[in-house]
Parts: sequence; structure tokens; C-alpha cells
Amino acid sequence: MLNVVEDAAAVSSSSLDDLTIAGAIDVLGLGVEVAEFHGGICGLLCSSGPGAAVAWIRQCDGSHATVSDDANTAREQLHEAEAETWRLLSSPEFEFEPLLPPVEAELAERVSALALWCQGFLTGLGLGGVQAEDLDATDDDGGRNAELAEVIADFVEISRAHVGYEDLEDAKRADFDLVEIIEYVRVGAQLVFEELRGRQARSAARAEPQVTH
Repeated sequence: MLNVVEDAAAVSSSSLDDLTIAGAIDVLGLGVEVAEFHGGICGLLCSSGPGAAVAWIRQCDGSHATVSDDANTAREQLHEAEAETWRLLSSPEFEFEPLLPPVEAELAERVSALALWCQGFLTGLGLGGVQAEDLDATDDDGGRNAELAEVIADFVEISRAHVGYEDLEDAKRADFDLVEIIEYVRVGAQLVFEELRGRQARSAARAEPQVTH
């Protein structure tokens, strides 16, 4: 895994409202948990940039056809959540955090939410056209391909996480481990975002017509 550097001063509390997002998801009948939805938004923002909420809503509800004032309000709330997530990922202050249950929640709930978040993130990357082999491909720009591929492989493993009997027997140790894994996911998602956005910027620069004098 990546070497995770803890810096509490650099990580702010998320300004996203999970209750508002949960209500919007319920109104639209998307059939996903808040953590999975947020992970999907993050994956899509990494792979395809702003506008991710529309693609993720369509992926979740298929038709994207519910028409009502409540549905329109719910969509607007999810778009606002997407915009705030983009801001947090783009922030030089490293403000981004995965949207997960608070530390006061039961261990099983927190582990399940983290697994769903990673599952959503991987789905979002795929919807944006990024596959694992793309991250591990040779990059002429010197991108951190091996590191990215390792992060994605770890996210796949985390997406399968569950609470075992031994975790319940030693809840304090399990809670400490979970905090470290959440921090790893936070840093890993930020790395994927920065690297993929950097690649896209370099590709766009190469595609611009060269001006000759």
C-alpha cells in the first residue's frame, strides 16, 4: 500500500451533508447507499471530470425520467454534492474525505460503507472509461502507473471487506485498523484524481495545434 502520512491539520471535516444526499437518493429511488453514491461520483470526477452526477444518476436509476418538483430538487442537491466534491478534490489544502458514517457508528456499518465507497469509486472509474489496464499501461509522461495500479488493486480488496468474528473480539484494534484504511483510501483517491487529471491536461495540451512563426 501507499505510505500514508497523517496530517490532521490538513484534513478538514467534510462539508457534504450525508442526510441531504440520502434524502435525494431516496426521492429518486436510486437504490444505492450514500457511501456508494459518493464513491461513484469521485470515480467519475477522476475519470471524466464535472458532470459526473448526471452519469451516475443514470447508472443508478436507468431511465433518469422521474419528473416532479421533489425529483428536480433532489437532482439539484446531488449536482451540488458533485460540485462540492470536485472542489474538495481540487483543493490545494487536501480537504477531500470519503463520505462515510461517523466514528460513533457501529464498526460493521463503517466497514460496510467503506467497502461500498470503494465499489462505487471503481464503478465510477469504469463508467468514465478508465480500466485497470489503463492505469498500469506505459506512460510516456512518466506517470505513477505502478502506484495507481496498486491503489486500484487495494480498492478492489477493500470493496470486499467485512467484519469478522476476530474483529468483534478485538474491536479497539479493528477500529484503529479501519481508521488507517480510511486514511489510505482518502490519500489513494486523491492520488488517482491528481494523476488522471494531469494526464488529461497533458493530452489536451498535445492536441492543441502548434503555432509556427
